[in-house]
Amino acid sequence: MNWLTSIKTLGDKIKRNFRKKFPSKEEIENSKWQAKNCCNSGPILKEDLQKNYYQCTNCFTTFPLPPSERFSYMFGKNNYEILDTPIVGDPRLLSWEDASGKYKDKLAKTRKKTGLNSAISVAYGKLTENLNAVICCSDFRYFGASISQDEGESILYACDKSIKTGSPLILFAMGGGMRMQIPSAVSLMQMPRTVLGLSEVKKKGIPVIVVADSVVAGGISASYAATGDFLFFEGKKTKWMFAGPRVAANASNTEPPEDFLEGGWAMSHGHGDYMIEQRKDTKDFLVKFLNIILKKNLSSIIDEESIDNINETTKLNKETREAS
Repeated sequence: MNWLTSIKTLGDKIKRNFRKKFPSKEEIENSKWQAKNCCNSGPILKEDLQKNYYQCTNCFTTFPLPPSERFSYMFGKNNYEILDTPIVGDPRLLSWEDASGKYKDKLAKTRKKTGLNSAISVAYGKLTENLNAVICCSDFRYFGASISQDEGESILYACDKSIKTGSPLILFAMGGGMRMQIPSAVSLMQMPRTVLGLSEVKKKGIPVIVVADSVVAGGISASYAATGDFLFFEGKKTKWMFAGPRVAANASNTEPPEDFLEGGWAMSHGHGDYMIEQRKDTKDFLVKFLNIILKKNLSSIIDEESIDNINETTKLNKETREAS
């Protein structure tokens, strides 16, 4: 029996070493360390990452920010309401099954883990005393923040709330695209539906702002995320793409630059209106921007230095026109 005991002991040791090198998803989630390292600064404590609004203090890479924390940051605690968005319960859409199991079982597990019925949560509240807003925020834990019929309904519900209250609509866009675990036509149908919804908001003269958050890809970048009045990037490392960098590189048969498809690269190629480099500045920037375009409280947000910069820019533009 000694040789059997020895083999069993050796097998247990191999298992332990294997688990240390390749931890399970549950172990990664329960770890105090961030699973994905973004730069050469080494592992990051989740606690430290949370203190800096889920952004690396060294390279400024942004990590997905849970909707509950995004809403608390934007509105203040207990200063907003989560909207009860519609859920589509057609069982025919849940019949997908692959090698890893049934989609309806995965959906039930995801809903239990996140406490959400959709990857997109919608909230309405006050950014400031005189400025209300409707905000959409995605949860990356929910199938990579991909879009199905439930997420499409959430965005349309947010559009409806924005129109009824006359409040600006802010979408923190994030995710890998349309969800293919359900009939693809149903997911893909959310692309034109969300674009039409945002169009109705814009027809009322209500500003629609899209903030690209962490990663925006696939059908998300090809639909509602690309049809706002303004597009801002939250962090230079935020990726904006339809297909991934490797797919694009293979299609063009060229070696892409190091920052290919990142926010900084996109801005340098004319895509996007402004770069919010640090997430802690997002609320302040959006409030100031909305106050300007809505012509509210201008005296309190435009200081003398800003006025001097505007005057100097106007003077330079006039001189340029006269010279040409």
